[in-house]
Formats: sequence, C-alpha cells, structure tokens
Amino acid sequence: MVVAVELIIVVSVTALIVLTTYYLARDIRAACVFGSTAELQLIMNDIFLLIVYAELIRSILVAYRRPEMYLVGIAEVGFVITVREVLASVISRTTMDLALASASSLILAIVLWILYKKVLPHKRGSKESVK
Repeated sequence: MVVAVELIIVVSVTALIVLTTYYLARDIRAACVFGSTAELQLIMNDIFLLIVYAELIRSILVAYRRPEMYLVGIAEVGFVITVREVLASVISRTTMDLALASASSLILAIVLWILYKKVLPHKRGSKESVK
C-alpha cells in the first residue's frame, strides 16, 4: 500500500514538473517581449518550483530505502523555499518581505539544528556508544 501511495506522489509531481516546464518556457518568451521585473520574478518562481519538485521526488526515492531521510528531504525543500523567498524579496525591493524572509531563514536554521541534534539517528547512535 505504501508503495502505491509513493508511486501516486511521484507520478503527480512528475505531471507538475511537466506543467511548470511549460509555464517556464511561456514566461521566458513573455520576458523577452516585456522584460519587466514581474516577468523575472515569474521565471525565478518557476525555476525554484522545478527545484522543489525534483527535491520531493529525490526525497521520496531516498526515503524508500531509509525512512528517516523524509526529515532531511523536508529540511532541504524548506531551504530551497527560503532561498526563493529571499531572492523574491530582493527583486521586489520590499523591506517587509525581506524581514519576513530573514525571519523564516532563522526559523529554518533552528529547525535544521533541532533535526540534526535531536532526531537524526546517527546522532543517537554516537551518544549511545559514548555512554
């Protein structure tokens, strides 16, 4: 049953990759005509969406062999989204968006630290071997 769910997720994300690639090509053509900051932001969003989708598929495939890797995959996707938010706020030149993106980066760093210190199994194994 679990394999069927993962297969459905991989197929769905693959369809989203195809759709996003189409929109990316369309946005690049529109940027050549208009050349505005909004078009640049749309292209950046499409590229980061493709990265997130690829990361999701990779996480599912890796986690199939090692279930604890779901946490690492979630953290990696969170990092990509945080970088996207920082770049979007820099392009749009809004101070509030930049402050929110910086706060989300700080929260992500704290979550990654907690995952590394408290959840990942390699840390637990090393503590048990020291005792």
